[in-house]
Amino acid sequence: MKELIKKLRLAVFLLLGLIILFSLYLAFFSKPEIYGLDSLSKLPRTKEIKLSVSDNVSSIKVDILQNGKRLNLFYRELGKDKNVNFTLKPQDHGVKDGKAKIVVQLKRWNLLTSVFELDTVVDTQPPRVNIIQAPYAVYQGGAGAIRLSVSEPVEIRVRVGEQSFKAFKVNDKVFISIFPVPADTPPNTYVWVFAKDEVGNESRVGTGIRVREFKFKTYTINLDGRELKILRKIEEILGEKVSPEGFVEAFKRINEDIRYKNEKRIRELALKSEAKKLWAGKFLQLKNSKVISLFGEKRNYRYKGKFISSSRHWGYDLASVKNAPVEASNSGKVIFTGYIGIYGNVVMIDHGLGIVSLYAHLAEYRVKEGDEVKKGQIIGITDATGLAFGDHLHFGLLVQGVEVNPIEWWDGKWIERNIQTVF
Repeated sequence: MKELIKKLRLAVFLLLGLIILFSLYLAFFSKPEIYGLDSLSKLPRTKEIKLSVSDNVSSIKVDILQNGKRLNLFYRELGKDKNVNFTLKPQDHGVKDGKAKIVVQLKRWNLLTSVFELDTVVDTQPPRVNIIQAPYAVYQGGAGAIRLSVSEPVEIRVRVGEQSFKAFKVNDKVFISIFPVPADTPPNTYVWVFAKDEVGNESRVGTGIRVREFKFKTYTINLDGRELKILRKIEEILGEKVSPEGFVEAFKRINEDIRYKNEKRIRELALKSEAKKLWAGKFLQLKNSKVISLFGEKRNYRYKGKFISSSRHWGYDLASVKNAPVEASNSGKVIFTGYIGIYGNVVMIDHGLGIVSLYAHLAEYRVKEGDEVKKGQIIGITDATGLAFGDHLHFGLLVQGVEVNPIEWWDGKWIERNIQTVF
């Protein structure tokens, strides 16, 4: 028994010895590591630095070498937490704009030091932005265009309310943006431009453009007496049998869940736009057509005296003769043909610079994805596919993935005054 205890003690001592030796190896001989060092390669006016080091590091010191001077940017002794986060403002440390070298010192047990070096560029000046051309006002559900110049290569975003939209480069110093105004943007919202340079400095510039209110119509639609006709359409879209008792639930599913998914898909497809202008002049309305529904309509549906669902209509419904030929509203490139739920058979055409047209409820399409089309070219035939109860064309326009009012784009004078001026 005593012999067994001696052996156990010896085993424990050997294990402890191995643990101590391994710990000493990690502390003194294993090379420390640092992660996130590249975040120091470009230093704007303000930057959030996030680094992390290996477990054997006891302290970190960050210096910068510039013009023969060594300036300390950060120092911290580390405990168990090896994540190092700090806000760096180069000017607060006397650092000048220009090239420099970052020197990071990592210490182990406060005895051994490892050094990491990195070339960096300090640029604390935000880009200058000049608005060259901009409209005075835009409308809810409408669109606008601006032309601007910048002092250096930048990324430009146009902010309308809570959403931002890209600008397209004319050259390194000039950008244009055709931007949408989402229909739910509050009146009197101002449009801003945000410019971010290559190192991360950002400028915020007011354009002076103000959003004006547009009066969207609201309709109440009673579904009583139309159950069987609507159910047939619902079954066609869902691809499943629906009982009359499940009418309300099925209608809500189509009008809310399926509509949301279909609109999301359309908006995503509409972002596939070329960075060049493919269109010219005003857009065409379906020939000899009558408007039967407007853009932005709010539709409240009632059944047996109760409100059951609501939706917004993101286009114009245009009725002509049965199976009327549908023309491309302007020149462009076909980016989609296919079936999209409540929209039925659909064609989408990219006109460049974020502008995409949509043609829905078609009987058939006479183009395919990738085709280049000319304004007025026949691309399909009207019908009542999808959630439609009569032969008509649903025509929509999207700018940077957001539905806008087609009536503006059917107006050649509006295009000349509000869009063409930025080219």
